[in-house]
Amino acid sequence: MKIALGTVQFGLDYGISNKQGQTCVQQASDILEYAHQNEVNFLDTATSYGNSEEMLGRIKCTQDWNIVTKTPNFNTQSIVSLDVENLRESFEQSLVKLKRKNIYGLLVHDSDDLFKPGGGKLFREMDSIRSSGRVSKIGVSVYNSEQIYKILGEYDFDIIQLPINILDQRLIETGVLKKIKKYDIEVHARSVFLQGLLLMSIDNIPPYFFPIKKKLENFIKKTKELSMSRLELALAFVQSIDEIDKVIVGVNTLEQLSEVINASRTQIRFSEFSDLAVDNQDFIDPTRWRV
Repeated sequence: MKIALGTVQFGLDYGISNKQGQTCVQQASDILEYAHQNEVNFLDTATSYGNSEEMLGRIKCTQDWNIVTKTPNFNTQSIVSLDVENLRESFEQSLVKLKRKNIYGLLVHDSDDLFKPGGGKLFREMDSIRSSGRVSKIGVSVYNSEQIYKILGEYDFDIIQLPINILDQRLIETGVLKKIKKYDIEVHARSVFLQGLLLMSIDNIPPYFFPIKKKLENFIKKTKELSMSRLELALAFVQSIDEIDKVIVGVNTLEQLSEVINASRTQIRFSEFSDLAVDNQDFIDPTRWRV
């Protein structure tokens, strides 16, 4: 199954459409148990996701999961030895919090850290961790094609995590997804529901998004034509892309997860929805949102 469970909601009150707040321990435990019963065995977390790692460590079943975590952000102009030590210590703390001796993956959370003077030191430390066997794969989280092109051929990464959804089709249009796979790199997709924007009622979307209201209305129109829910279409679109290996989905409740798993069985051809693509990054890149 392509579905991977994002866990930012386990540690933070996250998402533009989130009305439930941070997921409690019992809810998280129920979600993980149900996910595992339905052959979902992949978790995505990070040191910056509040107490997400600690919560996962408190839930015993995580020993059976493939877990990916991420480096801290380095708020410096250049990468120095102290930053490398912070990376190493942060990863070791992640293992302690998760109660694991090793995990599946470690990603650079902000790819721009690699492009700073000395950024290669971060890769070399991660490569050393990979060689030690404490992590199987290393990679990077990106936001755009420019970052990907800088990384390809420069670093021997195993995983690239990237944003993609039925409104944000930049990486399809530029052909960069196909280029990534030529390097035999695992592709993990995030922002599948655009932080929940795709699932919100048109009447409830913030005024900031009014310039793309017509696109959202057309998206809803497509769901009615296909007799699908918005969740089904949004998820099916990303799952239908051959180059995508994992689709990271965050949920707050067991009911939401059940809906995701049921929706994951829906199949479509992604090429039929290019008319829904939004070009303006101010609306498809959450780091640029002013809401």
